[in-house]
Amino acid sequence: MSEHRIIKSKMKKTVPLLNDPILCGHVPETHWFSKDQLEKMLHSHSVVYVKPDQGRKGLGVRRLKLLSDSICELSYENTSKQLSFSKAIKKLVSQLDPAKSYLVQEGIDLATYDKRPFHIRVVMQKPMNRWQLSIISGIVARQENAVVTNGGCGNQELSVEEVLQKNDQELNPMHTLLQLTDISHQIAYILGSQLPLLLIGLDMGIDKKGKVWFIEANTKPDCSGMKNLNDERSYQKYLDFKRWMRKN
Repeated sequence: MSEHRIIKSKMKKTVPLLNDPILCGHVPETHWFSKDQLEKMLHSHSVVYVKPDQGRKGLGVRRLKLLSDSICELSYENTSKQLSFSKAIKKLVSQLDPAKSYLVQEGIDLATYDKRPFHIRVVMQKPMNRWQLSIISGIVARQENAVVTNGGCGNQELSVEEVLQKNDQELNPMHTLLQLTDISHQIAYILGSQLPLLLIGLDMGIDKKGKVWFIEANTKPDCSGMKNLNDERSYQKYLDFKRWMRKN
């Protein structure tokens, strides 16, 4: 069995998927950040995210919405400001640490639960050289206009059955879960074939039309909140596999 390494760079875990002819359709357009690239992306997608290439729990993530040809909404943490296009760009750039690398990524219009956006956390592990879905949950933002839905930002973690059956868009739960599972397996296979990985936490989005999207991957997922949201046997298998990884 191959070894597992912690890979912090978001871009390093995104490029193999962007280069895949099938999975690229489930990955938001993503580029290294520059002022010119930000302006270009904003005109193409109207909502974009700027995030540190290395970072967890949604820290440092900023969202820019193009409200009209001349007005933008800049949002970060619990703050939202409407500014002219040029001032919004200038303010966002001024907030970034010049010593860090950032990505600019197409924004996805996420499906909502109780009017709050959510994403799905899927944990994949690779015992016996074959990827399998280990545990899964839904993470719901604590407010309607939240910038991020990460669990580390005080958001609500629910069972995947809960969010897929009771979301505001009335998505087909079984169809969505099958699509989510299939794409997660494909992602794990592609990343695992190019990077030294045995365990991956995938943040997966579902848009309001039911399409599944890859948001990012974590090679050291924090799954402490998932214990009571999965059956005991599945969670125990996850714990046993992590214990095996530490020993080997």
